[in-house]
Amino acid sequence: MSNASIDGRALFFKLFPSITLETFSELEKRGLLHVTDGHWRLGDNNNGTSRKLSQKKWRRADNSGNDWHKLIGLDDVVRNDRRLVIFVIEGSKDALAAAELARRFGILGEVGIVCALGSGYRPIPAELQQLRGRSVLLIGDNDAAGMDATQIVSWGLEAASVDHQIWGWSDYPQKDMYDFLAAMDATDEKFPTPCTCTFFSSSLPSHNSTVQPFNRSTTQITGLTEEEKLGIIYPFVVTKEGTGNAMSLQLARVIKTKNMNMTNIEEIFHLWFAKSRPMLPPDADESESLQTFYRQLKRVRFTEPALKVACERARRARPPFIPARDGDEELTKLAALHRELQRDAGDRPYICPVNVAQGFLKLRWPSQANYLNYVLHEEKVIECVERGAPNKPGQKGKPTFWRYRLPLGE
Repeated sequence: MSNASIDGRALFFKLFPSITLETFSELEKRGLLHVTDGHWRLGDNNNGTSRKLSQKKWRRADNSGNDWHKLIGLDDVVRNDRRLVIFVIEGSKDALAAAELARRFGILGEVGIVCALGSGYRPIPAELQQLRGRSVLLIGDNDAAGMDATQIVSWGLEAASVDHQIWGWSDYPQKDMYDFLAAMDATDEKFPTPCTCTFFSSSLPSHNSTVQPFNRSTTQITGLTEEEKLGIIYPFVVTKEGTGNAMSLQLARVIKTKNMNMTNIEEIFHLWFAKSRPMLPPDADESESLQTFYRQLKRVRFTEPALKVACERARRARPPFIPARDGDEELTKLAALHRELQRDAGDRPYICPVNVAQGFLKLRWPSQANYLNYVLHEEKVIECVERGAPNKPGQKGKPTFWRYRLPLGE
């Protein structure tokens, strides 16, 4: 090892005293951590970010544009088939802390560390699908931007059918995972893991404690545990006045995909209402709000993540052949989207929101998407089952329901 590398390591451990040599060596062995005399980099061939080892603020990402959103560490997870994954949204320091946390539980050797580069990250569906079949712990920052990013990524994981839970910050003042680790090292007391987190055991060993092996066995009980309920509502707790209806609708979108019974729905709503109460109107009534929530559940027919996944499939799939419109690329692409939406809906009619069709085809105006839907209807590719209505003053509109008429295999 060169003198420059030795000096770089010394500076690294001075900068990050909570990170142990064992964690450093494991990440280095995986090809995720690289230290020179003046810089350190967390990254792989997919993406990465470099920082100075001095205290000066300087950071450089490997990629820009859409490639900036690529995940660090995903290749290691897939190549080594790691079944447990910690997904850190907001940067390299927190990824180091997450790896150190796993080491203190004795599971770093079997846990994959996946890292995005900040709250501006937006999931790439093809990457998230590679996490399917694994148990994922999602960690964002403890601020408004972090919570918003956590919610977006959780939706993406939900749409990709990835089993995951969210690290909750409600019991802690720290801003991020590295601050949490540093605060733990500043005291001899054990820190409990968040009540929303069952990825680890119930309490964190202190910095100097003997590492206890991770025990996967859990006691199964009927219904949802308090931890599971908190994990569901956490991204949607109201933190800003005037957003109660919007947040409860987002909660309804997530619940809709879980096929819950009424007991579970009402227990979850009760917990959401209690946690959101400080930011709800003073005269908010839980019983009336629950009735509104059931109406929101009825309104949710197709979730935003499901629509995005359908769009992604339609982009990759071969479009259907429409004899009278052969060569009309935009029309056949829209037909492919209708086909995927019908596939998701089964025998039921489906909606194809105009704004979704407009964005999918990169059209300038919604009227262009409406025209293409009209053409598909005239060509008997789709049929209108129930005509929608636009929004009017004091009256909310309703969507149009369609049915795809061509064979789904074409």
